[in-house]
Amino acid sequence: MALLFAQFWNFALIVCIAVGTCKSETCKDLLSSDAKKPSGVYVISVPSKATIEVYCEMGLNGGGYTFISPDSLSSITAQDLASMFKDRNSLLIRVRKTDGSQPYAVLQQLSEYAHIPLRLALSDHSGYATPVNLQMGLPYLYVSFLPASIASAMPATNGFNVNGFRNAFKPCDRNPSSQITLFPNFREVEFSRYHARGATCYNLISRLAQNPSGRVMPQEYFMFAEMHFGGCGCYDDTKRLPSVVGYSIGFR
Repeated sequence: MALLFAQFWNFALIVCIAVGTCKSETCKDLLSSDAKKPSGVYVISVPSKATIEVYCEMGLNGGGYTFISPDSLSSITAQDLASMFKDRNSLLIRVRKTDGSQPYAVLQQLSEYAHIPLRLALSDHSGYATPVNLQMGLPYLYVSFLPASIASAMPATNGFNVNGFRNAFKPCDRNPSSQITLFPNFREVEFSRYHARGATCYNLISRLAQNPSGRVMPQEYFMFAEMHFGGCGCYDDTKRLPSVVGYSIGFR
């Protein structure tokens, strides 16, 4: 059955490109045009003229979230990503676990930072803390909650909301980290041995929710991820988290 679906999808992809019908920019656009569209793999076009394959989550948290696979991530530009990321107030994370499930969480700013838009960038952390695993090379998908100028000033709090839970901590030094970074790791290099356990990383996993349908995304949409949150926050990654295989981030 999976093979038949793959053959059908490849045919649909070829037709879509040939006749020029792949015009929508985001999954949110697709959902707005037809509220009955189901979650699944779609083809969208982006400003660089590239046509990419994405997974659209059409149900969770109102739907319209775009997920990008490592292959598609390597074929888009920063401008392409910016054109798809219009809702700066929330992101949707899916976690692939060893039991086959893919629970999710809606990530948002803490209330005191609601005026600061979430940061989502392609291979760019300028103005924000440096990822630990840069040896994995380009591309990488960078998510941050606080600019380095704020996080390094030892604010009263750092952290983020996860499925409505206030996941906050008090920084104990000027470490500016406040990010989650996803790496396809096309270089096939070893991950960093740096590690700093803390409740902030644990709370993300413990507050995940199961999607009611049990529907799952294709496995190739998940990547190695690191989570790094300031002094006295935490550093962890998907190689060390029990029962976790990879992360994928959706945006709209």
